[in-house]
Amino acid sequence: KQFSPHIQSPDQCPAIIELEQLRTALKPQTLRLLTTWVDGKTSIRQMARYLNRDILHVARAIYPYVKRGFVQINPPIAGKTKQGELSLPEDRHVPRIVCIDDSATIRKAVEFILNHQGYEATGISNPIKALSLVFQLKPDLILCDIAMPELDGYEICAMLRKSTAFRQTPIVMLTGKDGFIDRVKARIVEATDYLTKPFGASELTTIVEKYVGFGQPDRPDPQELLAEAVEDELDIDLTQSASVSSRP
Repeated sequence: KQFSPHIQSPDQCPAIIELEQLRTALKPQTLRLLTTWVDGKTSIRQMARYLNRDILHVARAIYPYVKRGFVQINPPIAGKTKQGELSLPEDRHVPRIVCIDDSATIRKAVEFILNHQGYEATGISNPIKALSLVFQLKPDLILCDIAMPELDGYEICAMLRKSTAFRQTPIVMLTGKDGFIDRVKARIVEATDYLTKPFGASELTTIVEKYVGFGQPDRPDPQELLAEAVEDELDIDLTQSASVSSRP
């Protein structure tokens, strides 16, 4: 309530509307950070996760510039309930993420982090087999390592972009390098974004949310659902067997 009526939900997305005013009001480092995330698409909640700060801290930092008209607060991208909170349909599509990386450590970390956040994450180690598997899985977002044997990430990205099925799919390049040349190459092959290794859970989750939205962390684990289904089936079989054996 202390930020009302300007900020009413942590899922609202701040956007810079007076860049020159901010340039004179902020330090260059702070301005760079602000222009990176205050893009009208990234929510206050997402920024808090990326910056490892609580939501209230981030809202309090942005609020003065909202009041002065330098930053405007856009509504959440998803729908809202009557109370102004985000509502997720029960049958909402679970974003599917594919990570192509020859490092088992990276693949396992990505799968663990994203599956925990409610996404369906699959790691692929072999870059040669990756293309056929990607066409089978039809992911909503692809994380692709750059430096791999036999076929590098740039080649994979270029091949995928030739297909109409993946022309619009977000492809985020993963690399241990943070150089200008790598960014230029990524743009040439029409990569969507760039994530430098090593990265943490907050950086990974933030960039995934940026392109495919939120996961469903509260959804039941598929293995648990399968186990429950098997148990139910066994219960039915046992009940039927008992009823048959009790007949005269």
